[in-house]
Amino acid sequence: MFREMAPLKISKRASWLFRLVFVVGIVFLMLMGMLGVTPVARADGPGGNVTDSFVRLVDIAKPAVVRIITILGGHLTVHFSNGQTVTFPQNNPGGYPLGLSGTGAFISAHGEVLTADHVINPPHDSSLDQYLEQTAAQDVATYYDSNVSPGSPLSAGQVTQELASGQLQSSTKYDAPTSEVYLSTDYTGQLNATSPQNLPAYVHAQVDRIEAQSSFNDRDVAIIHVSNMNDMPIVPIGDSTTVQEQDELRVIGFPGNGDVNMDNISQLLTSSVNQVFVSSIKTTSSGAPLIQVGGNVEHGDSGGPALNSSGQVVGIVSFGSSGPGNTSFLQASASASRVAQQASVNATPGPFQKAWSEAFNDYASTAAGHWHKAQQEFQKIATQYPNFKAIAPYLTYATQQAKNEKTSPSPTPTPTPNVSAQNNTQVKTWIIVGGIVVLLLVVLLIIVIALQRRRGSSAPTSPGIPGSWGNAANGTTPQPLSGSPPLVIPSNSQIPPGQGVYGSQQPDTLTAFGAPPPSPWPNQAPGQFIATPPSTPSQTFSGDQTWLAPRSASQPNLPGNPSVPGRPPGIAPPMNNANNSGGLVAWPCGHMNRPIARFCSVCGEPAPIRPANRQYEQ
Repeated sequence: MFREMAPLKISKRASWLFRLVFVVGIVFLMLMGMLGVTPVARADGPGGNVTDSFVRLVDIAKPAVVRIITILGGHLTVHFSNGQTVTFPQNNPGGYPLGLSGTGAFISAHGEVLTADHVINPPHDSSLDQYLEQTAAQDVATYYDSNVSPGSPLSAGQVTQELASGQLQSSTKYDAPTSEVYLSTDYTGQLNATSPQNLPAYVHAQVDRIEAQSSFNDRDVAIIHVSNMNDMPIVPIGDSTTVQEQDELRVIGFPGNGDVNMDNISQLLTSSVNQVFVSSIKTTSSGAPLIQVGGNVEHGDSGGPALNSSGQVVGIVSFGSSGPGNTSFLQASASASRVAQQASVNATPGPFQKAWSEAFNDYASTAAGHWHKAQQEFQKIATQYPNFKAIAPYLTYATQQAKNEKTSPSPTPTPTPNVSAQNNTQVKTWIIVGGIVVLLLVVLLIIVIALQRRRGSSAPTSPGIPGSWGNAANGTTPQPLSGSPPLVIPSNSQIPPGQGVYGSQQPDTLTAFGAPPPSPWPNQAPGQFIATPPSTPSQTFSGDQTWLAPRSASQPNLPGNPSVPGRPPGIAPPMNNANNSGGLVAWPCGHMNRPIARFCSVCGEPAPIRPANRQYEQ
């Protein structure tokens, strides 16, 4: 069984310290209120943990990221075995509309969008040919059944296989692509449209020209222009030469696997943010700089910006491996800067971007009065830019917080602009000092209580699981406290594969996703076992070294005493600390107690310290 825990009794000194900590804490909170320092609510606010600068900068950048849909007409000419040659689709000069989805980001306030070149100029490769063949397969099968071999019909799947293998000879032709840019819900807010055709006009615009580009086989970057989109949010292009291995980047895009609800336009225009880490810095055979990353980058993210911790574009999603694993490559922003210079892009932030960045930074601030300031700035943006409906939740939240925010009277203007900053620094300093004082008092109180508890628990504990917590009676395995003696494990317990049996049970080995779990612990003979830590520093935990050893005969009460109700096998009964006989004796607290008692039965005061030379019968 476990060591009996007596009720916690606090001495007069500890009680006095507790009251002091309580009073100091109240005074500290009152001072915070007088100084205009109010708790900052963040957990339930839009934007996530905006006190994290990386999160905040990604939130600021998201309205500038757009989804790009490129359509090109495809024509498939099939040469049948009977000599007939037919181009599909028949009687349709526009061809099959083949759609491809990618991502881009505004890099100027005047409609210039940075993306990957293959998003707007899909390479005419085998993957595009396969896409066309699958699209035309049913029409080819229908024609084959009616005009080539009426008695031997082919299914669409069979046609696809024969086209891919070359049994059905074919050739492809593609029309010039056209691309459309769609603003995300990070700009438009939630949309009520049921199809792309009934979206509001401001949500999308056709690409009217390509400002500059480098082909997929070279640097795979392009800058396109859309009309009727001015004073837009932007993301700045950063210096990719500063990117190092193990750096963390954030990719914003529209992965195709994220399109789980094709009937909801708002969800199709909702971007995704993924965390990636730089694996290596490389170059292509043509000398283009690449950033190799590991993380969740998918089809549909192509052309999407990869932001560094300063909120700058340092990479553009380009291509990835097709085999197992997930290795992806970004075109370095140095290539984007190069084409931007060719296109003479004006990357100066416009009025919208300046106002949005300032308002969001005030929203994420912890300075006194920041909620009122953010509310006013959000309201001004909402009035001047009515299409920017994504600002609504931020405005609502800032308005709610401003109602509970204390503001001080307007200070008298002074010629020294640094006085306010100096006062804020002094306030923060006093807050930090006050917090440290309260923390020290709390630590002191904990130490006093711990010493008092130690003096009151001098009796030895059970040798079975001394110092442990748990409930073996109901089937749970007791967990040892840090530094406690070894943990008793009943023989009928099953140690989970890959877990340690001592301390906090940290995993011994890493398990690959989808792989079988590590081998189970080696078989042990029946009986009670005790987990022991390594006996020398050179010994380590591993998958084939379990540190399980049988209990020695000198360790009493194992496998347990089934006759004792409630005591599971393998758990030693408590030891008797003294002879239970004997008359009552007076304690320093003035109450009468048995000599073996550890706490006063009246006031709960710990037992007096016994003389070192006095022995108690076991």
